[in-house]
Amino acid sequence: MFLFLFIFIVIISLVQAYTLNHGLDHVEYDTFPTKSTVDPDETFEVVTRITNAKLMPVSYLKLQESLPLEIVPEGNIKLRRDNELARMTTTTFLKPKQRLQRRFSASIPNRGRFFLRGATLLAGDFLGLKQSVGYYPISREIVVLPRPLPEATFGQTLGDFMGNMSVNRFIMEDPVLTLGFREYTGREPQRAISWTQSARMGRTMVKNYDHTLDLSVTVILNVECPKDMLETGPLIEDAFSAARTVCEKLEDKKIKYGIITNATSAGAIGLWSQISDGLGRKHLMAILEGLGRATYNVTFPFATIVNRAIRRDEAGRYYIVITPTLDGKMAQELQRLNSLKGGKAFIIDVSKLARKEAGN
Repeated sequence: MFLFLFIFIVIISLVQAYTLNHGLDHVEYDTFPTKSTVDPDETFEVVTRITNAKLMPVSYLKLQESLPLEIVPEGNIKLRRDNELARMTTTTFLKPKQRLQRRFSASIPNRGRFFLRGATLLAGDFLGLKQSVGYYPISREIVVLPRPLPEATFGQTLGDFMGNMSVNRFIMEDPVLTLGFREYTGREPQRAISWTQSARMGRTMVKNYDHTLDLSVTVILNVECPKDMLETGPLIEDAFSAARTVCEKLEDKKIKYGIITNATSAGAIGLWSQISDGLGRKHLMAILEGLGRATYNVTFPFATIVNRAIRRDEAGRYYIVITPTLDGKMAQELQRLNSLKGGKAFIIDVSKLARKEAGN
């Protein structure tokens, strides 16, 4: 009896010593969002994986995970929020060679970059008297895109502007972009006749020009505000939202577009000052992700954007200028661009849009 008790005490002591010193050995932790870019309030899942790769169990494991302060979990998940982070605490038990995976749904209401920062793991000893602590820092990014502004915010003016672009393009047919050939009807100008194709087909053929694909728009996004202006953040946020709405409208109309901005876009895509003309989902998402990452830091003055646009201007290019506000100095710079383009620059002064909404 005493021998059995002695052996039992020895075994318990050895297990206690092992769990006290090696409780988190070969314990792996990972967490990540199921989507890297989301819209405000769009639901995504946060996945947590914990693996015990050793042959000994982890009898008690406590997780204190660091989440974005702005995250809104679904269900009965409780978070403790401080000034910078939201923390979620859970406990579990790990069998030998066991992997646990947990998911919960959440959303974030605000535009910007947010991070899952990893966790602190606490493993209890066999007798529950002490804990060993391990830190598992992780940086998993979620980019929340700006909310689009309702198209009605711009009234009919933006639609009219794009309509005029299409009309002008139809009138000033570009003979460079040829979609194919069709039979001559007698209404086409002689310069449209393709004598080579006519000889091949045995009848008069004319070039079939494209009327829309060579349209191009440069979206100029300015975040510079007058130095004496207070509370610029909300207006800049509305400028980001307006830029999204404009780009989605151009994408819908199949009008090639690019962007020039003096906003800094933080993160993986680095400096984000110019994206060339393009179309398609990938092109749109490159711009929208940049808007999600954008900060209020100004990389260069508004006048520099205008000078860059003027230097690189070409026939058939239009401009949509989006700015949080428009003071006298900025208006002078835009007058230079508008004079060059003969009125082909459309101005969106976000501060006036806000005042219009407030007055309704």
